[in-house]
Amino acid sequence: MLILVFCLAPVLAGGGGGGHASDIDFPPSLERYDDKHLDGIFEIILFRAKDKPFNLVASLIFFLAIVHTFLSARLLEVSHRWEHDHEDAIDRGEAKRGSVHMGARLLHFLGEVEAIFGIWALALMTAIFAFYDWDTVVHYLSYKVNFTEALFVIAIMTLSSTRPILKLSELMMWRIANWFGGMLIAWWFTILTFGPILGSFITEPAAMTISALLLSQKFYKLNPKESLKYATLALLFVNVSIGGTLTHFAAPPVLMVAGPWKWDLLFMLTNFGWKAVVCIGVVNFVYYRIFREDLQKLQVKYAVVRLGDELRGKYMPSARMLAQFEETEKILENQLHFGERLDDKFEDIKRNIRSTIIKDLVGRDVDLNSPDAQTIFDKVFDEKFSDFKDIKMSGVELFEWAFEARFSEIREAEMGRAIPGLLPKKRRPRYIDPGWNSREDHVPAWMMLIHVLFMVWTVFTAHYPVLFMGGLLFFLGFTSITQHYQNQIDLKVPVLVGFFLGGLVIHGGVQAWWIEPVLGRLGELPLMFGAMVLTAFNDNAAITYLSTLVPNLSPELKIAVVAGAVTGGGLTVIANAPNPAGLTILKGYFDGGVSPVKLLQYALLPTMITFCIFYVLS
Repeated sequence: MLILVFCLAPVLAGGGGGGHASDIDFPPSLERYDDKHLDGIFEIILFRAKDKPFNLVASLIFFLAIVHTFLSARLLEVSHRWEHDHEDAIDRGEAKRGSVHMGARLLHFLGEVEAIFGIWALALMTAIFAFYDWDTVVHYLSYKVNFTEALFVIAIMTLSSTRPILKLSELMMWRIANWFGGMLIAWWFTILTFGPILGSFITEPAAMTISALLLSQKFYKLNPKESLKYATLALLFVNVSIGGTLTHFAAPPVLMVAGPWKWDLLFMLTNFGWKAVVCIGVVNFVYYRIFREDLQKLQVKYAVVRLGDELRGKYMPSARMLAQFEETEKILENQLHFGERLDDKFEDIKRNIRSTIIKDLVGRDVDLNSPDAQTIFDKVFDEKFSDFKDIKMSGVELFEWAFEARFSEIREAEMGRAIPGLLPKKRRPRYIDPGWNSREDHVPAWMMLIHVLFMVWTVFTAHYPVLFMGGLLFFLGFTSITQHYQNQIDLKVPVLVGFFLGGLVIHGGVQAWWIEPVLGRLGELPLMFGAMVLTAFNDNAAITYLSTLVPNLSPELKIAVVAGAVTGGGLTVIANAPNPAGLTILKGYFDGGVSPVKLLQYALLPTMITFCIFYVLS
């Protein structure tokens, strides 16, 4: 389908021309459409599609990208099956050792949710080029698409997933959870309630990252049943979307309207904030009642895990145990002479390999110490390696030098893979401790404070990429000198999420032609419901931004459109900007990845409850 779009775009363009950068009006401003005499929503959309055929192509590409997200789990399933079949083929000798199945790799890439909108952005760029020209493509990406939010999510996710911030968040949540017993259900309620509300103060992406990481540690690693996994993920998405509405600076959909409509902190608290808190409490309680038996069963498993953690931390410190293993290493060498025995084995391997190579080179086995070895090897080198005639080394010396160098290289590589501890310390490969991120080491308060200050700087400069990305680079330098207090910094996850959001805003920028008529011609209840539905297919910040372009919206309609946008923020991965961050952190706990259909299924109930509460209380 993607290839089909690439091929059809030039045909549908029908020779559409371009223009100079100075007079580029793309995407066309809504005022340019001569449709003020039209009243019906579908009438306006049909008129704009005929006036600018590109509109239809852009929305078709966007629709295909959404369909692609629903197929991502299936693509990953096929990819894993192909990879497994290829590994079996290698074991049977039917495929080359070390080879890969490129089809499986391609499907795995196409099944990564974070990559989908970026992939289809290429099709959109092709369509723009076909209908207009290259200058229009460059102008659109450079001046019309705002990547600030995508970059901000990269920065805030990197910071909020660090060990000091997680330890600080865990400490705060622990104090709250302990008021309610400190067991699994208390943690489940605490993370899904106070984590999203925290988003009103540290931004929704940061709250999503912290809440998802804490859920992975406290809840998902207990392997709950699939329905409870999806219900919890759906609650997290819905709650984070509405939890950022206590303030006017933390939630992306609120940020889009706070300035143009002059909404301040007091306005948000009185019209959204307290309602959001009520909604979070109600939907959490409803799902607790539905899954009470499953949560009670997990509570027993959590008690065992918690006891194990306390025993390990208090009575089984890693330093004491490591000392015993280090003593065992000395025993292996000093008493059992393990190193000498290994050297003897390597000598046997070296003799066998040398003999095989000599047979391949000379045609028969030759003792290198025999009188005729020199003559044989000089003749072979003159025939097969004539470029080395001027080297003042005999053939035997050349062979032995090359063989020893190659054998040492392979031996150290294999020892570095299998038994690196027997290599000299300077030549050992860098060891990555798999339990490093879960170690019990204390994080001092001053280290937590410095990380909080980095987060404060990032939030304070959230609208200025040069400043907060500069802060991120400075922070990465800071982590290099404080590695002892850090977890392993993995930039892959934040960058993938940023790529997802970047692709989404590229597509969203050319959807105003049909979204604006829908938002501008509905009453309060239909508008709120319409905004909720549209949010499932577009970022809710884009929905609220487009509503600011609609003239003469009453205060009631303004509240309705924002309420609808935030209540629908948990329906799909693309509905709210922080959702991809939570998905990327938690998707490893779902067999075959997170199914968009099942996520929608379990998000419907809390979404509709939230919708009703917002509407009734308004």
